[in-house]
Amino acid sequence: MFEGKYGTYWISDGILFVDYKPDLIVTLKVAKRITRDRMEFQQDKEYPIFSNLDGIIGSHSEARHYLVHEGSLLIKALALYSTSPIAIRLTEFYLKTLNHKIPTQLFQYKNNALRFLEPYTQ
Repeated sequence: MFEGKYGTYWISDGILFVDYKPDLIVTLKVAKRITRDRMEFQQDKEYPIFSNLDGIIGSHSEARHYLVHEGSLLIKALALYSTSPIAIRLTEFYLKTLNHKIPTQLFQYKNNALRFLEPYTQ
């Protein structure tokens, strides 16, 4: 397990899990730090990622663009999970407006997200 400035990272059953800290607004600076922390933790190994967005309360446009491009390195597939209405609305907008290079879906149920990622664990 690794505790970064903006989130906690761990690997279980071939999936990298990310939990973001509460009340997080993702600026470009934050997005770059999240990506750097994640990639250092991964040690150049590609993983499917389960990203719990419940702590995120906002994001900036340039941060979203960064995460879709440079921020998607070493990611096989991305399951975005949230039960927060705010995070869900932000993420739906993010998914509709940006072209993702990797398989990416939003889930409100953890089991569905894990099923989506399972084929990418091999």
